[in-house]
Amino acid sequence: MSIHQNNFYSNVLKRPTNVTVILPEPMTASGSVATDYVSGSRLLPTIWLLHGLGGDATSWVRRTSIELLATQYRVAVVMPETDRGFYTDMVAGPKYWTYLTTELMARMRFIFPLASERAQNFVMGNSMGGYGALRWALNFPEKFAAVAALSPVTDLAKFQQEQAALMPDFELAFSPEQLATGPANLPYLLAHYQAPTPALRVLMTAGDADILRDMDEQFRPQLAVKLGSDFTWQQQAGRHDWTLWNQQLPAAMHWLIKGGWRIV
Repeated sequence: MSIHQNNFYSNVLKRPTNVTVILPEPMTASGSVATDYVSGSRLLPTIWLLHGLGGDATSWVRRTSIELLATQYRVAVVMPETDRGFYTDMVAGPKYWTYLTTELMARMRFIFPLASERAQNFVMGNSMGGYGALRWALNFPEKFAAVAALSPVTDLAKFQQEQAALMPDFELAFSPEQLATGPANLPYLLAHYQAPTPALRVLMTAGDADILRDMDEQFRPQLAVKLGSDFTWQQQAGRHDWTLWNQQLPAAMHWLIKGGWRIV
């Protein structure tokens, strides 16, 4: 297993940006790293892993067991950095949505041996990153086999009202018109969602004391009606913090890669 701190100039953001990438390496039967390296011999299944508000490209590596799980499932993990931009083209700030959806994948696949097939690509995020993961997957379901959103922001207007202390700069990301309706809103995207074949699988989780649990509970029936058996909901004891997300991560990874929820 190797961890790469990648810095490149983004043509969309008009500045250098950071991406952390975990790559599994070939292993011997005894569990050691193989010495017969063959460059480009295999393209890797990939999880595109998005950080939450206040996070960066290192958050998941520093706060969770993602490296161990990437080793276990033999999957690459790509962790971009988007500051407090909510994975959108900000009203007063960088065009993070354009960067995420038009540049990031191509640049990472140019640098690293990442598979491009839909069946080998997954997206996951927590909190703000859960919103970004759902928005990305619902807009481009042809790119991902599955999406996992841990404690996601699912109601932008409600988040602005209830969590103003967490993000007093919210209006830098979204205009009032964007909050009212349109493609920045997950309910709008879900209403206009056209399922590919095979269908996109969607997982949403929350903690029983999660500050975003109520909005996720309200969004849950819409997902269930639209997606049917392709939607999975999980709730467990915990708050909106890394303790909860690190506890949920092993089961979420198993769900993404193996297709089912496992109690761990």
